[in-house]
Amino acid sequence: MALVKNDVKTRTTAKTVRMTLLVLVLALSTLLGILHQVSGVKPVGVDALCPFGGIESAWSLLSTGTLLPRIAWSSFILLGATLLAAILFRRTFCGNFCPLGTLQELFGGLGRKLFGKRLEVPAGLDRWARYLKYVVLAVFLGLTAALGILAIRPYDPWAAYHHLLDAELFAGFLGGLIILLATLLGSLLYDRFFCKYLCPMGAVLAPFSKAGLFKIRRDAPTCISCGACDKACPMNLPVSKLGTVKAAECIDCDQCVNACPVKDALVIEGPRGRRVSPLVRTLGTVGIFVGVLGVATLTDAFRWTMPSLERRAEEAGGTFDPSTIKGSDTWENVIRLSGIPKEAFLERFKITEADLSHPIKEKAHAPGSTYDTEAVRVWIRERSH
Repeated sequence: MALVKNDVKTRTTAKTVRMTLLVLVLALSTLLGILHQVSGVKPVGVDALCPFGGIESAWSLLSTGTLLPRIAWSSFILLGATLLAAILFRRTFCGNFCPLGTLQELFGGLGRKLFGKRLEVPAGLDRWARYLKYVVLAVFLGLTAALGILAIRPYDPWAAYHHLLDAELFAGFLGGLIILLATLLGSLLYDRFFCKYLCPMGAVLAPFSKAGLFKIRRDAPTCISCGACDKACPMNLPVSKLGTVKAAECIDCDQCVNACPVKDALVIEGPRGRRVSPLVRTLGTVGIFVGVLGVATLTDAFRWTMPSLERRAEEAGGTFDPSTIKGSDTWENVIRLSGIPKEAFLERFKITEADLSHPIKEKAHAPGSTYDTEAVRVWIRERSH
């Protein structure tokens, strides 16, 4: 049988579009994080932009009957879009949308330029280390149910990334910062380091690698066993030895399909043999998120900016709830809505009149501070009873 080569232009276009969209999502997320820390009109914080927050809050609701206070509906909406994409295209969120995955991929490319090759963890260690992400998932779901808080937040590398310009970084996200640095340094040497070994969202999406509708299939008679797919796979899967790629570790980035030099040796195939190209999977994934978020935004279910403290009180039926206080709220707004005399705040938290127009977190995480935002919430709640 004559060898029919893949269209190089088509593969190059698919790879270019995928990386362009990944970088755009990373850039948008980074911009929102920067604006949240330094802008007067604040976008929502990282807690409202993470689908795993929806997982934690859903688990809290199932196990204790209560939702987590930090989680907005936007996390559930993002989780819904992630699961919808997974039903169709498996772990495509990981391979075609996740900004932390993109950051790892960029560092992986830098590592290959620096060291000239991609390293691999020894097979025996790698096989067992990949179960760590399931342990991470179980631990944080357990802590969430037991403590009633977003337990992963202080150790979340993406939350730390979004607080790099914040005074709260070392006080509130030191664990996450350490993991972020380890992730980026690890990615210089090993592709998708965090995805492989530590990502709890990856553990949640793993079952969809079995159940998702569109899977990568290898046509053995057409395959020339060149190994290009194996070299391209960031998750180090032996694609050239598989019939259908159903491994839980596959992130459906389609780099193996785009690397294959032979037409139809590797294809993305769904029910009734229907095929889609890597470009369609990438555009379809992004389209799902744009569509879901677009509808949610138009219906005011998804908010891109933080509501004021006054608006939060109105949405709670006009009752001021101390648990809704955020570190970005100013002392003067909190004092006005709490009804507690200004002098009591000045005495308890050792602040001055000049501090009242500044955010709570500005002094809360300064050297020598004896309180944080949660301490302010607790104190107001105690004074109100």
